[in-house]
Amino acid sequence: MPMLAIVGPTASGKSDLAMALARRIGIEIVVADSRQAYTGMDVGTAKPDADARAAVPHHLLDLVAPDEPFTVAQWVEHARDVVPAIAARDRMPVLVGGTGLYVAALVDGHDYAAQPWSPEVRNRLEAELEAAGLEALAGRLERLDPDVAARIDRANPRRVLRALERAELGMLGTELRLAPAPGPVRLIGIRRPREVLYRRIDARATAMFTQDGLLREVEGLVARGYGPWLRPVSGHGYREAVRHLSGEWGIERAIEVTARRTRQYAKRQVSWFGRDVRITWIDAEDRPADDPEIVERATAVAVQLTEDSPID
Repeated sequence: MPMLAIVGPTASGKSDLAMALARRIGIEIVVADSRQAYTGMDVGTAKPDADARAAVPHHLLDLVAPDEPFTVAQWVEHARDVVPAIAARDRMPVLVGGTGLYVAALVDGHDYAAQPWSPEVRNRLEAELEAAGLEALAGRLERLDPDVAARIDRANPRRVLRALERAELGMLGTELRLAPAPGPVRLIGIRRPREVLYRRIDARATAMFTQDGLLREVEGLVARGYGPWLRPVSGHGYREAVRHLSGEWGIERAIEVTARRTRQYAKRQVSWFGRDVRITWIDAEDRPADDPEIVERATAVAVQLTEDSPID
């Protein structure tokens, strides 16, 4: 059962390339984005719109509400149901996303007992500790794993981070060892010069606030009781929108901080994927991701993958 993955940092053009690839060969998209798993969070996560979802089947979107715990193990469980179903329809599953831990857990498997922590999750939790404080993270641990929360020193940031990290990696109620994906996998990465990527991120941040309706989206989330004390709503774009709506920040400040936090996130993504020597990198420079030459290169990888291992 061959599977293709399109990876890279946020705003690099992964979704645009996947949609262009779908016009060449029969694929269905498996979304590997931790934030797009939450319902009601569309603009700030750059979730594929209704037209894209009508044109090409997208899977693993809108799985849980923003106040529901969700782990990488739960995501992999969903993915392992979806991928063979796509292959059974004589379509190629194409994993598209920038959440490196999700991609790695599905493609390579994950030994939660031997490797109970992830640099990606650790970095994110440390940033949240600085932004939201220890009490907020301790409260989340209590919801995810009340038994552990009752046993540890909740005033000790290191112990709370470690316990929360293990909980978010899915070490509750799941197998501790996930096997690699069955069948061959090829990975394509979109690479851009840093200045180009950052310019795209800045433009996306501006558009979210001024054109795409992020502020309306956040108003709706808060009205339904989903505020920035929840992890998904504390992500880049959402926390800044809340501060603007509360009158704390002007729109320019909200956009600037959103862009800066997103650039920092993209830098971590580049580092994560840069370690994977299996990725075939396509240098997009400043071209759109659906540029014919870029699409041709991606198509060639997909076609070769199918020829080497036909879809069952």
